[in-house]
Formats: sequence, structure tokens, C-alpha cells
Amino acid sequence: MTRQTPRSIRARLLAILLSATGGVWLVTTTASYLDTRHEVGEMFDAQLAQGARTLLSLSSHELSELRGTEPGGGHVHFMPDDLGSVTGRRHEHRVVYQIWSAGSGKLLIRSDQAPTRALSEIRYGFSDQRVQGQRWRIYSLSGKDSDLIVQIGESYRDRDKLINDAVLRTSLPMLFALPVLGLFIWFGVGRSLAPLTRLAREIGSRAPNRLEPMQETAAPQEITPLVDALNHLFDRLQQAFDNERRFTADAAHELRTPLAALRTQAEVALRAQDDASRAQSLRQVLRGVDRATRLVEQLLTLARLDPETGLQQTAPVDLCAAAMETLAELAGSAAQKRIELSLSEPCDGRVDGHAASLAILLRNLVDNAIRYTPAGGNVAVTVRHDGAQVVLEVADSGAGIPEEERQRVFDRFFRRPGSEATGSGLGLSIVRRIVELHHGAIELDRAALGGLLVRIRLPGV
Repeated sequence: MTRQTPRSIRARLLAILLSATGGVWLVTTTASYLDTRHEVGEMFDAQLAQGARTLLSLSSHELSELRGTEPGGGHVHFMPDDLGSVTGRRHEHRVVYQIWSAGSGKLLIRSDQAPTRALSEIRYGFSDQRVQGQRWRIYSLSGKDSDLIVQIGESYRDRDKLINDAVLRTSLPMLFALPVLGLFIWFGVGRSLAPLTRLAREIGSRAPNRLEPMQETAAPQEITPLVDALNHLFDRLQQAFDNERRFTADAAHELRTPLAALRTQAEVALRAQDDASRAQSLRQVLRGVDRATRLVEQLLTLARLDPETGLQQTAPVDLCAAAMETLAELAGSAAQKRIELSLSEPCDGRVDGHAASLAILLRNLVDNAIRYTPAGGNVAVTVRHDGAQVVLEVADSGAGIPEEERQRVFDRFFRRPGSEATGSGLGLSIVRRIVELHHGAIELDRAALGGLLVRIRLPGV
């Protein structure tokens, strides 16, 4: 399976910020272009209207003089094109005009480059026309006190050139600023991520046994949750390592005794002078092997349960069915001591849990009750509902546990002084761990049968 290369936060932020900036710049430029086009159009329209009024006022007097001095008035007179234009300036644009006689419909005056046909058929107001193959903006004005019609116009090409120049001059600096902005973002994000790089370097340089908390004083606010999570992880790892070291030391200590006893009995068997002594020593070896086997099994069970922080693959479990299976499994051990096993009726209780773990819990509880109950005694199992909880009780008719020792029996490898029953001292430790994993509670009390009552409460389903 090909490993994907992780994306850089710096590159991702650069792409996001530049894309956002470029998008905002594009929207702003478009809005600026449209607004500039509208404003420039209104400004040029106002200039055309002002030029038309000026021409109408001047042409009335000029035409009267021309008609009075020139015989056969009515010829077309030419005037310079730069009327209304700004010459010698960067944004010079050309304006053409015509003056018509409203009565005769004749062209009286026009600029040098104005066509001979009318710029527009409209006698008053603005219109867009095609003049000499180009789009023009035309304004027509009729005189109230004369029969003159003034038409003045300019090309949209000049207008667009001015608009494009204005927008380009305002947009180009931002376009050139984007790469500079990208560099600032790249180095700025790099400096901002420097604490994260230092944090990774510090974690990478730590030895496996260095689990002390990391200092949060220099960490930015955004990295503080990560530092807290790492410190919490280090704390849990420290606890796990401490438990493992303690467990290993305790296990080594507990295994040393049965192994030493096995060696002693084996040596006795080797030195035995008769078959009876040899057989007795071998029986002791078998009992020692059984004890060591049970101790190893309990140690392995506890080792599997200790590292877990929760149960995986839980499902509804019928505690009554699990209890019946456990009693049937241990019926042989109980029969050897003539101990009566019973399951209360009615029996009702389903919990959401891990079936194998709950089976281990029941087996340890019933096995402990059988071990610590004298011959001819009783062991009773009860499963019942108590509101939203399911209560599991295992009671026996043994000697019980004094109240001052009821908490200590949950410690690993603890066995009451003077106890004759064989065991490893791990049974109740395993039971308590399974109860914790199922979010339940366990308590010890005196049973009505006279011995110990173990009561477990688990959330029901």
C-alpha cells in the first residue's frame, strides 16, 4: 500500500490565503470596473450635454452672421474637431458634432471628421449608434428659440480606453503585490509553526523512559490542547509502565515459591528409598504443578486485562445463562467437597458487555467460593434486576472475610494469613478489573449463609 505524502500546513494556508485574497481582489476589481464604467459614462454624458448646449448657443449667433454676410446661405460650414476635446493630455478623446436645420432638414455645420448623414434620428436625448463601423454615444438637442438641432457624439472606444486605463492602474499594484503577500504568508506561517516544530523535535529526542510532563509556558494557545493531550498520554504510559514493573516483580516473587517447592519435591522423589515415599513426593509435585498452572493462568488473564482502557466488541450478555454454564463447569470441583451449588429462581439479567470477560468473572467468583467453603457447605448465585442495574451475587457458607480486610483482598497476590485454601491471590483483583471495564461496582458483605457475599452491580440493557 502506497503511503500518501502528508500535506504541509504551511502550503495549505498559503493556498487558502492566496486564493481568498485573489478571489476578493477579483471581485473587488470587477465591482470597481463596473462602477468606474458607470461613473465615467455619466461624466462623459454630462460633457456631451454641456457641449451640445454650448454649441447650440454659439451656433445660433454664428449662423446668423454667416447668413448675413454670405450670399446663398445654407452651405455646410466646417469647424475644428477639437471642440469639446482635451488636446495634449493623456486621456484625450475625440468629439464630433453636427448642426442641422430643423425646418429644412439640411446640415448647416459639422466638425471635420463628422459624417454627412445624421448621427442620430433622435432629436432630443441620448442614443447609441453605429458611426463609421464603431459604436458611438450620441446626444441630440433642439433649440427652443431657433430651428437648430445639435448632435454631438464620441466613440465608445475612447471611453473604454479611459476606463480600462483607470482600472488597470488601480489593479496592477495588487496583482504585483500577490507574490509579495505569498512570501510574507510563507515566512509568517513558518515562524508561527516554529513552536510546533520545536515540540516535535523535543518529543523525537526523548528517551523511551522520559515520561515527565512537557512545559506549556512557551506553547501558543492553539498548541496547548496538544501539549495537554501529550502530557495526559505520558501520564497514562507512566502508570502503565509502573503497573508492568510492579506486576513483573510480584509475578516473579509469586512464581518463585511454587517453583522452589517443585524442585524440592522433585529432589525428594529422586532420593526416595521406597516406592511409597517416591509416590508421595510425585503427588506433591503434581499439586505444585497444578498450583503453578493456575497461577500462570491468572497472571495471563490479569496481563490481558490491565492494559485495556475499555471493552471492544461488546454485546448483550445473558448473565443467567453464563452463570448456569459456570456452575456446570465447576460442578465437579464442588462435588469433591460435597458443596451444593444453586442458582436462584427467578433469574433475570442482561448486560451490555464482553462475554468472555464476564465468564472469567463468574468462574473466579464461584471457584473462590468453592475453595474457601468447608466440605458440605453451600454456594448460591443470584442474578436479579434492581432498577436500571443488574445485580450479581455470589454467597457461600465459609468463614467470610473480616470487615477490616475486605479492601485488601482486592490487592494482587494478597492472601489472608492462615488460609488453608490454595490460590494465587489474584482472583478478586481480576474480578474488580472486569467490573471496572464494565462500568460497574463491586462490594463485599456478610452472606445470609454465614460466609462471604460478593455483590456486583452492572448497567442493564
